[in-house]
Amino acid sequence: MNNNQQESGWSKLWKQPKSKWLLGIPLGAFLAVAVGAVGTVGFNTVLHATSSDAFCVNCHVPSFAAEEVALSKHGTSASGMVVNCADCHVSKEFVPKMIRKISAMKEVYLELKGEITTKDEFLAYKKDGAARIIAEMKANDSRECRTCHDVERMNFDKQKKVAAKMHQKMDKMGKTCIDCHKYKVAHKKP
Repeated sequence: MNNNQQESGWSKLWKQPKSKWLLGIPLGAFLAVAVGAVGTVGFNTVLHATSSDAFCVNCHVPSFAAEEVALSKHGTSASGMVVNCADCHVSKEFVPKMIRKISAMKEVYLELKGEITTKDEFLAYKKDGAARIIAEMKANDSRECRTCHDVERMNFDKQKKVAAKMHQKMDKMGKTCIDCHKYKVAHKKP
């Protein structure tokens, strides 16, 4: 190549650098991308695993909660629809999901400490927990319920008259799912 011709950007990039430390730039970029990819996959794997029923029952609450749900409307479905703990207790949206995951660490701590081992201890804890969850659901307009139950798509002709009437005007009344359905869907009243 004669001195009058300019080198293209690509040929400069793949040319051996004049200084050995410049090799660190592409290697560093490659390592950053690799670590980012592994971190993303690992993060999503952990997020998925910590949203399973097995994790919920082993690390958050004793099996009493799972037994209660198994006997409820969400635990026994004529249509065969399966509802998991995370479907009701963990948002699908990222930021609310992370907030719930962080707040759930208290439950993991109590379980590791062995503070909730009997049914009576569970029922005592459940009073505070239920009140907190109901308040959260009222504040977020029953967001988790609405991921499966869309009022706009309900067939009111197949519902009882009272239910159809309430579902049609619940927004106008300032009501949300949890106002009428608490202690009737998955968990018994503490």
